[in-house]
Amino acid sequence: MQRPTWNYVKAAIANWRVWGLPGAIVIGLVVAARLTGSLQGLELLTFDAFLRLRPPEPEDDRVVLVGLDKSDIQKVGYPIPEQELVRLVNTLQTYQPAVIGLHISPNQVAELDNAKLFANLKQYKNLVVSELILSAADQILAPPKFPKDQVGFIDIIQDTDDSIRRLVLGANNPSNWDEYKYSLTLRLAEKYLVSRDKNLKLQNGIRDPAAMRFGSIELPRLLPDSGAYVRADTAGPQILLNPRSGKNPFRLVSLDEIQAGKFDPNWFRDRIVIIGITAPLIRPIIPTAATVDTNSFQIQAHAVSQIVDAVLDGRLLIDTWTNEWEYLWIVSWGIVAIIWGRSNFSPKTKLVGVGFGQAGLLGISYMALTIGWWIPVFPATLVWLMNGIGYTVFHKYDWVLRSRLKENQRLAEERQRAIEETFNVIHNGPLQTLSSLLRQLRDNNIAPEKLITTLENLNVEIRGIGEHLKQESLTQENSLYLGNGIKIDLNLPLHELFYEVYSYTLDRSEFSRFEILRISCDFDPIEEFSLNIEQRQNLCRFLEEALCNVGKHAEEASHLTVLGLSDNGWYTLQVIDDGLGIRSSREGEGTKQARKLALQLKGKFKREAVAPKGTLCELTFPLTNLLRW
Repeated sequence: MQRPTWNYVKAAIANWRVWGLPGAIVIGLVVAARLTGSLQGLELLTFDAFLRLRPPEPEDDRVVLVGLDKSDIQKVGYPIPEQELVRLVNTLQTYQPAVIGLHISPNQVAELDNAKLFANLKQYKNLVVSELILSAADQILAPPKFPKDQVGFIDIIQDTDDSIRRLVLGANNPSNWDEYKYSLTLRLAEKYLVSRDKNLKLQNGIRDPAAMRFGSIELPRLLPDSGAYVRADTAGPQILLNPRSGKNPFRLVSLDEIQAGKFDPNWFRDRIVIIGITAPLIRPIIPTAATVDTNSFQIQAHAVSQIVDAVLDGRLLIDTWTNEWEYLWIVSWGIVAIIWGRSNFSPKTKLVGVGFGQAGLLGISYMALTIGWWIPVFPATLVWLMNGIGYTVFHKYDWVLRSRLKENQRLAEERQRAIEETFNVIHNGPLQTLSSLLRQLRDNNIAPEKLITTLENLNVEIRGIGEHLKQESLTQENSLYLGNGIKIDLNLPLHELFYEVYSYTLDRSEFSRFEILRISCDFDPIEEFSLNIEQRQNLCRFLEEALCNVGKHAEEASHLTVLGLSDNGWYTLQVIDDGLGIRSSREGEGTKQARKLALQLKGKFKREAVAPKGTLCELTFPLTNLLRW
């Protein structure tokens, strides 16, 4: 890898170490909160909300509910007399249902002769009765001699918020661990599906051998950390409940309507009929992900419908990603939020983008659920909003802070340039006059009258500099002060500026040496190019300084050449004399300023002796791609 590229990469990495750390901490905290289960409740509520937002589904006519409501219970009594249940089952059997599920446990039947009740019901091979088994201390088992394939448990598992979101399909009997039992849901679904196609019997899964399947449809097994769950008890095959949406998912007929004949016999033919209690005092309402007015009896209907419709009609079952994909999803949203928050868009645009991103996140998650995938919403929302808004705010703060620093730096640079300009004006003006005056005094080569005149001119020149600097600070005019009130417009073409500086400097009275020199001068015209006012000013000061040095130091010189040469995109300013040459190796302030100017213009400067005698002062700079500063 080339060094500039590698340096860029290292700088980018160093930058991300600083800027990426806060966002990485946010992502880490959200991931840690999810791993500990702190976000489980909020994720489950989001899951519930998405299920409720689904469009309503039509009534499932494969499942019919026969519910004993409050008025039925008041009429027949509770526990329910056995003869009433026998009479009800016998009546329903006359309409040839595919299967009947009795969602009434033995303890809810009047204990006059419980064994007789089940003896009467054994004759129906399409009947499945209920029991409760998951709590060893509170088990209510079906009669021992009742066929095992006609018994299903109706235990339900509630989450910590008492809602129902998952179903247990099978479990070992806690009182007899070697005995494996199936749920009423699974028994009813199996009998109905086999009545339609004998190949649709219950089998182990193919993709997941511990799961269950009917034909080619495998029921996605819920694991301890599936979806929002963290270390959930998923003993026995469990699946997520996918309740049927809509206000009337199933037909519900009361016992009174059955006894009064207020129904259509075709409602029951070849259907799944589930008998249960709907009276709230006996079957309290249990909230589910899809509805808030469902009891355990109706949950069985949703569960059976979910499995049967998946096998026969392809209705979607809800599955989850693996942990690796879920956390990659969460981390990706956090990283994208960091990148967006650090972008160069305006804060308003970035906040709008965060809003659209959040809408997109919710939309993607909702659409994923409609096609059967439950993906994390709340953790991804947290990292997206916290990093997106946080980085937008702090990037704005950083931008303001940097702007202030840049402004302070600009002001400092302006003050430095003002100092340098003041120095150049004084150095090329009064100091040059004073230096010449001192040399003449040392050589006793000045008349008193000329001394007085020179000092008066020096006084005027110093005062003029003060007035010029004061006026320039007030008006920010683009002019160059050359002394004695003479100013030239820096907006003139550059070669004209050089002529102005050249003409004024050679007319200065303190440099009497110019009067005896043979001078040749020529400045090539320069087409317009990217030089700012300050660069123009510095070039003029360079030419002025070079000419002043000739006036002060070019002893025994007889000829002076001043040239401005344009050649192949470069421009060269040359001041050449044929004096005694450079007499000292010490660099003066003028030389230092010239080297600094060459660096700024990406050019070259040299001051050297020439053969056979004399001094060359030269500045070369490009006419294109000049650095603005």
